[in-house]
Amino acid sequence: MDKSFTFIDDTRAILVRDLQALYDELESTPEQHLWLTIPGVLNSVGTLSHHICGNLRHFIGEKLGNDGYVRNRDDEFQNRQLSKDDLLAEVRATISAVQIALEGMNEQRLHDKMPDPPPQHEGRSVGFFLIQLCCHLSRHRGQLNYIRRVLSAENEKSA
Repeated sequence: MDKSFTFIDDTRAILVRDLQALYDELESTPEQHLWLTIPGVLNSVGTLSHHICGNLRHFIGEKLGNDGYVRNRDDEFQNRQLSKDDLLAEVRATISAVQIALEGMNEQRLHDKMPDPPPQHEGRSVGFFLIQLCCHLSRHRGQLNYIRRVLSAENEKSA
Protein backbone atom coordinates (compact mmCIF):
# COMPACT_ATOMS: atom_id res chain seq x y z
CA MET A 1 0.00 0.00 0.00
CA ASP A 2 1.35 3.47 -0.91
CA LYS A 3 1.88 5.88 1.91
CA SER A 4 0.08 9.16 1.43
CA PHE A 5 2.57 11.91 2.14
CA THR A 6 1.48 14.99 3.98
CA PHE A 7 2.69 18.58 3.78
CA ILE A 8 4.75 17.98 6.90
CA ASP A 9 6.35 14.83 5.42
CA ASP A 10 7.18 16.71 2.23
CA THR A 11 8.58 19.70 4.12
CA ARG A 12 10.71 17.43 6.30
CA ALA A 13 12.03 15.65 3.19
CA ILE A 14 12.98 18.96 1.53
CA LEU A 15 14.68 20.31 4.65
CA VAL A 16 16.62 17.10 5.28
CA ARG A 17 17.62 16.86 1.60
CA ASP A 18 18.89 20.45 1.58
CA LEU A 19 20.64 20.08 4.92
CA GLN A 20 22.39 16.98 3.57
CA ALA A 21 23.44 19.06 0.54
CA LEU A 22 24.76 21.69 2.99
CA TYR A 23 26.72 18.94 4.74
CA ASP A 24 28.19 17.87 1.39
CA GLU A 25 29.11 21.49 0.58
CA LEU A 26 30.93 21.77 3.90
CA GLU A 27 32.78 18.52 3.29
CA SER A 28 33.91 19.94 -0.08
CA THR A 29 35.16 23.17 1.49
CA PRO A 30 38.82 23.21 2.51
CA GLU A 31 39.20 24.14 6.18
CA GLN A 32 41.23 27.24 5.26
CA HIS A 33 38.30 28.54 3.14
CA LEU A 34 35.60 28.25 5.82
CA TRP A 35 35.85 31.82 7.06
CA LEU A 36 36.99 33.61 3.90
CA THR A 37 34.72 36.02 2.08
CA ILE A 38 34.80 37.25 -1.49
CA PRO A 39 34.47 40.86 -2.67
CA GLY A 40 30.89 42.08 -2.49
CA VAL A 41 29.75 39.21 -0.24
CA LEU A 42 29.58 39.73 3.53
CA ASN A 43 29.32 36.15 4.73
CA SER A 44 31.58 33.12 4.52
CA VAL A 45 30.75 29.44 4.05
CA GLY A 46 31.23 28.96 7.81
CA THR A 47 29.02 31.90 8.74
CA LEU A 48 26.21 30.82 6.43
CA SER A 49 26.39 27.22 7.69
CA HIS A 50 26.30 28.33 11.32
CA HIS A 51 23.40 30.72 10.63
CA ILE A 52 21.33 28.17 8.69
CA CYS A 53 21.67 25.67 11.53
CA GLY A 54 20.92 28.22 14.24
CA ASN A 55 17.84 29.42 12.37
CA LEU A 56 16.38 25.93 11.83
CA ARG A 57 17.25 24.67 15.29
CA HIS A 58 15.60 27.76 16.80
CA PHE A 59 12.40 27.85 14.77
CA ILE A 60 11.82 24.14 14.16
CA GLY A 61 13.75 22.39 16.94
CA GLU A 62 12.84 24.79 19.74
CA LYS A 63 9.72 26.73 18.71
CA LEU A 64 7.91 23.78 17.10
CA GLY A 65 9.61 20.83 18.80
CA ASN A 66 10.33 22.30 22.25
CA ASP A 67 13.78 20.69 22.28
CA GLY A 68 15.41 23.28 24.55
CA TYR A 69 17.79 24.76 21.95
CA VAL A 70 18.90 28.27 22.88
CA ARG A 71 19.84 30.44 19.93
CA ASN A 72 22.60 33.02 19.91
CA ARG A 73 22.00 34.79 16.60
CA ASP A 74 24.89 37.21 17.08
CA ASP A 75 27.25 34.25 17.49
CA GLU A 76 26.06 32.88 14.14
CA PHE A 77 27.57 35.93 12.42
CA GLN A 78 30.55 36.63 14.70
CA ASN A 79 31.99 33.27 15.78
CA ARG A 80 34.78 32.24 13.42
CA GLN A 81 36.36 29.76 15.82
CA LEU A 82 34.36 26.72 14.76
CA SER A 83 36.24 23.98 12.95
CA LYS A 84 34.95 22.12 9.93
CA ASP A 85 34.20 19.16 12.20
CA ASP A 86 32.23 21.48 14.53
CA LEU A 87 30.14 22.75 11.62
CA LEU A 88 29.55 19.25 10.26
CA ALA A 89 28.37 18.13 13.71
CA GLU A 90 26.08 21.16 13.85
CA VAL A 91 24.50 20.20 10.53
CA ARG A 92 23.97 16.61 11.75
CA ALA A 93 22.35 17.95 14.97
CA THR A 94 20.12 20.22 12.88
CA ILE A 95 19.00 17.34 10.67
CA SER A 96 18.10 15.37 13.80
CA ALA A 97 16.24 18.31 15.39
CA VAL A 98 14.22 18.92 12.22
CA GLN A 99 13.33 15.24 11.83
CA ILE A 100 12.25 14.84 15.45
CA ALA A 101 10.21 18.05 15.60
CA LEU A 102 8.39 17.47 12.32
CA GLU A 103 7.79 13.74 12.88
CA GLY A 104 5.93 14.65 16.06
CA MET A 105 3.76 17.34 14.47
CA ASN A 106 0.18 16.85 13.34
CA GLU A 107 -1.32 18.52 10.28
CA GLN A 108 -3.72 20.64 12.35
CA ARG A 109 -0.73 22.51 13.84
CA LEU A 110 -0.01 23.96 10.38
CA HIS A 111 -2.97 26.31 10.84
CA ASP A 112 -1.78 27.64 14.21
CA LYS A 113 0.08 30.91 14.45
CA MET A 114 3.85 30.47 14.39
CA PRO A 115 5.18 31.01 17.92
CA ASP A 116 7.60 33.93 18.31
CA PRO A 117 8.29 34.68 14.64
CA PRO A 118 10.36 37.65 13.49
CA PRO A 119 8.24 40.84 13.33
CA GLN A 120 7.80 40.69 9.54
CA HIS A 121 6.10 37.30 9.92
CA GLU A 122 3.94 38.09 12.93
CA GLY A 123 0.54 36.39 12.68
CA ARG A 124 1.61 33.94 9.97
CA SER A 125 0.74 30.27 10.27
CA VAL A 126 3.13 27.44 11.06
CA GLY A 127 2.55 26.15 7.52
CA PHE A 128 3.55 29.48 5.99
CA PHE A 129 6.59 29.69 8.21
CA LEU A 130 7.75 26.18 7.28
CA ILE A 131 7.68 27.25 3.62
CA GLN A 132 9.62 30.40 4.59
CA LEU A 133 12.24 28.27 6.37
CA CYS A 134 12.67 26.05 3.29
CA CYS A 135 13.17 29.16 1.15
CA HIS A 136 15.63 30.66 3.65
CA LEU A 137 17.68 27.47 3.69
CA SER A 138 17.66 27.25 -0.10
CA ARG A 139 18.70 30.89 -0.57
CA HIS A 140 21.61 30.69 1.85
CA ARG A 141 22.74 27.29 0.59
CA GLY A 142 22.92 28.77 -2.92
CA GLN A 143 25.01 31.65 -1.60
CA LEU A 144 27.27 29.22 0.20
CA ASN A 145 27.70 27.13 -2.96
CA TYR A 146 28.65 30.22 -4.95
CA ILE A 147 31.21 31.34 -2.37
CA ARG A 148 32.73 27.86 -2.18
CA ARG A 149 33.05 27.62 -5.97
CA VAL A 150 34.60 31.09 -6.34
CA LEU A 151 37.14 30.37 -3.60
CA SER A 152 37.97 26.99 -5.18
CA ALA A 153 38.48 28.62 -8.59
CA GLU A 154 40.71 31.33 -7.07
CA ASN A 155 42.72 28.63 -5.29
CA GLU A 156 43.19 26.73 -8.57
CA LYS A 157 44.41 29.92 -10.34
CA SER A 158 47.02 30.60 -7.66
CA ALA A 159 48.27 26.99 -7.56
